[in-house]
Amino acid sequence: MYCVKCGVKLQEGVERCPLCRTPVWNPEPQKESRSYPDTLPLQHREADLPGAVALTVICCVASIVTLTVCLKLYGRLQWGGYVIFGLLLFYVIAVLPRWFREPRGEVFVPIDHAAAALFVLYVCLKTGGHWFMSFALPVIGSSALISTAMICLLKYVKGGRPFILGGFLLVLGGFTVLVEFFEHLSFGTEMFRWSLYSLAGFGSVGLFLLIAGMIPSLRQGMRRRFFF
Repeated sequence: MYCVKCGVKLQEGVERCPLCRTPVWNPEPQKESRSYPDTLPLQHREADLPGAVALTVICCVASIVTLTVCLKLYGRLQWGGYVIFGLLLFYVIAVLPRWFREPRGEVFVPIDHAAAALFVLYVCLKTGGHWFMSFALPVIGSSALISTAMICLLKYVKGGRPFILGGFLLVLGGFTVLVEFFEHLSFGTEMFRWSLYSLAGFGSVGLFLLIAGMIPSLRQGMRRRFFF
């Protein structure tokens, strides 16, 4: 290291030139010592035990009150079944994950769909319908498979987010056509009344994401703008 004014060779650590007293200019500043790491620690979600306990008590009390009122007034469950199965569905979707610190989506999504299928089955049996096996069960089962596959791909596959999301949107567009097909089989409705619109919308966005994933500049721009 040399003085910028007179050219005298300087020793390490000096602040001024010993000959001309010019302040020393160091082009390579010393690295700042930090007491914190370069990366942020992962945030762990704690289980919401007080909330889970409170909501559990509320659901149980509401179910008992509903059952008691129905038995007192009608001598049977009557409309109380809708309330009780609705509370059960609410509990599975909103309360059950609160008991766990890190609820796994690939586990709870199928459970949520199973609870929804149970509620719809009760409604079908209560109303004397025959559409559960031909419409509700295939639709809910397909939704569970698609949602679980999407969650697993996003969670366990590193990179390729545009391809995953684009493929999911294409599958989602096809799923709407499948829903209308089951509706046609169960209720005799006309095909392609609404599903083609959703297929065109989801399909166009999905194709755009797939194309964007194959173009590096567009992929990087989307990553900076949308963070995926």
